[in-house]
Amino acid sequence: MARIILKQTVFDFASLTQALKDEDLEHKWVWQDYEEGIRFSFFRNYEDLRTLVVQLGYMRRKSGMPQSSAQRILSQHHLAYRDLQAVLLGSDEVLAHQTPSEGEWSLWDTLVHIVGAEGTFFAINLYALNGLRSQDGRPQKMSDEAWNEFWVNDPYQQILQARVMGDLLNYYDQLHARVMQEFSGVSEEELDIPVSFWEREPMPLFFRLHRFDSHLRQHTIQAEKVLAVIAPPINEAKKLLRLIYHALAEVEGICLGMPELGEGERAEVAQQIATRTQEIASVLAK
Repeated sequence: MARIILKQTVFDFASLTQALKDEDLEHKWVWQDYEEGIRFSFFRNYEDLRTLVVQLGYMRRKSGMPQSSAQRILSQHHLAYRDLQAVLLGSDEVLAHQTPSEGEWSLWDTLVHIVGAEGTFFAINLYALNGLRSQDGRPQKMSDEAWNEFWVNDPYQQILQARVMGDLLNYYDQLHARVMQEFSGVSEEELDIPVSFWEREPMPLFFRLHRFDSHLRQHTIQAEKVLAVIAPPINEAKKLLRLIYHALAEVEGICLGMPELGEGERAEVAQQIATRTQEIASVLAK
């Protein structure tokens, strides 16, 4: 529960502040002896999250349950996921379907590719992993029949037809959570199992898991390039929020496989961020 509350408080702060003009950050807001304006509230949130990462890391090492290699790989992917969310802050349905120039992908096209690829990676990796664990004699490569069965009743195609970015991003959030959950328990030995895809030879699962991260990074850069052409220049608030999203992802990543880790500490930081959000809202309302 603490992890959900912490995420939501960060999102609430981002919702309030993402559209602020650079000069708005100069509005008076004081923390102890620091009188650097609203801007400093971003750094306090960032610092609290980074401190929490250190605390949780120590607690995890002390518990004798360090992160596995798979959990570390997934943590890297999760950082890329939160980074994409930060890049997309402020993007709306109108922007989603604008193209930088004729023949180039829109933001919608880029996101469809990102989500479609993550779904494919998810399916083929889980198919191979379940085959190893069940020893059910399934073919090494996922058949069309197995693919269709895997995605039965999935709403992805309907979402593509509706072309609503908000629906696509909500779907992606659920898909990403499934990826994190299904693969966080992969053992060191299982990382070496072969997974067949389009290449001439199967590739080991550890390579496939790293591809979640690198592929997402590749197309996050593409999304940034699209937005650089069709959207206003990035304000300072969004640049600061990107740092905060990175710090949030580190907190969430270090808790993979130990969801109850530091619940009290996470709840305390969530309360601190929520309090600052209320204070900034009051300042802006004046």
